[in-house]
Amino acid sequence: MKNIVETLKQKFLPLVLAVMMTLGFYTPAKTEISSAPQKSENAVRVVSFNLRCNNDIYGSVKNRGKFVSAALENYAPDSFGVQEATKAWLDILDAALGEEYARVGEPRDSAKNTEYSAVYYRTDKYELVDEGTIWLSETPDKFGSKSYLASMPRICTWATLKNKESGLVYTHINTHLDFLVEYTRSKQADVLLKKIEELKGRGPVVCTGDFNADEKTGTYKKMTDVLDDSRLVAKETESGKTYHNYGRGDIFHSTAIDFIFVTKGTPVERYKIIKDTVDGMYLSDHYAIMADICF
Repeated sequence: MKNIVETLKQKFLPLVLAVMMTLGFYTPAKTEISSAPQKSENAVRVVSFNLRCNNDIYGSVKNRGKFVSAALENYAPDSFGVQEATKAWLDILDAALGEEYARVGEPRDSAKNTEYSAVYYRTDKYELVDEGTIWLSETPDKFGSKSYLASMPRICTWATLKNKESGLVYTHINTHLDFLVEYTRSKQADVLLKKIEELKGRGPVVCTGDFNADEKTGTYKKMTDVLDDSRLVAKETESGKTYHNYGRGDIFHSTAIDFIFVTKGTPVERYKIIKDTVDGMYLSDHYAIMADICF
């Protein structure tokens, strides 16, 4: 009986609290963000986070935004990429992070609740050398374009950053591939990898994103033919699914679908799945992921 009660509590209490918080009847005593691991002085910390664009019964964007902002401030990435970032999400992050971070990226189309695959970077450490956005279609430079049976326009955004002290230059590329069929993702990966090959001429690259493809797919193999999966090469690492559907599980993928890829042969100090919750409530339907990279 005790086990049944604990199971019900674990599954339904966070949902009840999320609804109460959205209605204004509940405020968490604190945001329970875990302590971020230490990194070496020369490591570059990169984060990828699918934010979940919509308000839903598991938490409004406004409320979850407080927790997401707290997590990002705690982990203090050098740069991070976000997926499903609507204008509402960008406004929340911009206000919370202030002048410590700047962002780049265009919307994928002109729809009212369009999404960005923005890249944020620390302004105290980095100078923006170049930035841009392309569409993962047959016409990459055409705003709002889509091809290959895509459900919607998909993009990748990049920022080429120069460390103000060391002069190190790296490019952070961020993307979100389509969710419907593997054929679409595979073709989008071709467009993405063509741009990555071009950007690699500037120095090392890191590519973050929700690829909607796990390790068993051809899309993942294409990416790892060109780049290393930071999880697999990190000295300190962990495994597990990154899409959890607010704790309800992912029946479509056997492993992670969010990745941080790096230039082949790049040392990675640590890979971590960020599983923070607040009173049992999830920050998103995806876990954020983090890598400490030694370019």
